[in-house]
Amino acid sequence: MTSVAENIAATAKGRGLAGTGLVIIWNGIRADKREDFMEWHPRQHMVERLSIPGFERGRRCIALDGTTEFLTIYELTTPDVLLTDVYRQRLANPTEWSTATLPAFTDNTRGACRLLFSEGVAMGGFMLTLRFGAQVGRERELVDNVRALMPRISTLPRITGAHFAQNDLSLTGGNAGNQRGRVIMLPDLVVMIEGSDAKTVAATGEALASDETLGGMGAADVARGLYQLEYSISRLW
Repeated sequence: MTSVAENIAATAKGRGLAGTGLVIIWNGIRADKREDFMEWHPRQHMVERLSIPGFERGRRCIALDGTTEFLTIYELTTPDVLLTDVYRQRLANPTEWSTATLPAFTDNTRGACRLLFSEGVAMGGFMLTLRFGAQVGRERELVDNVRALMPRISTLPRITGAHFAQNDLSLTGGNAGNQRGRVIMLPDLVVMIEGSDAKTVAATGEALASDETLGGMGAADVARGLYQLEYSISRLW
């Protein structure tokens, strides 16, 4: 009888995310604006972003392990979507609700990324994110090492996707600094491991991409967070 592992290995993998570009955001929220954030984000902001050509799917997740509380991911057909006039006009003309809510963001990190690897079979209910930079002089080595690791992750049981992305400063001008009352930090490299079981996702990250393992590959300043999906909106029109 064919084993589960053999069936997984024999099954074709999908491309994982919905394109080659990614916007990924980590943030907290001030207590006085928490209710605004919880309703503004799914009812207006994410819907508005998904109306921009090239934005294919958005999802928001909440932390399970006490790291930065919220994770938002937008999947783009290509990274160049972030250079279009439509997107830039939307950034320059926020809604009244956005103007009132965005300054309440805390611990805000935002990446405008190009995907270096994406493979998967489904959107998972749980997501582990790993943010890190490179040790001095090991930038190319680190990217190559992590890219080589990713196919091993996507073939494991209960893992539905494995993705690797790099922030691109040329997209939306880097989007760093103080903007509309919030301070935005930038990631460098990001690994995302998603799956159907929180413990398995966390254990996979620790087994194959621990801080020690990544350090040996050339990574520095690893920040990890385990998140649970709250909702997702896809471009259906």
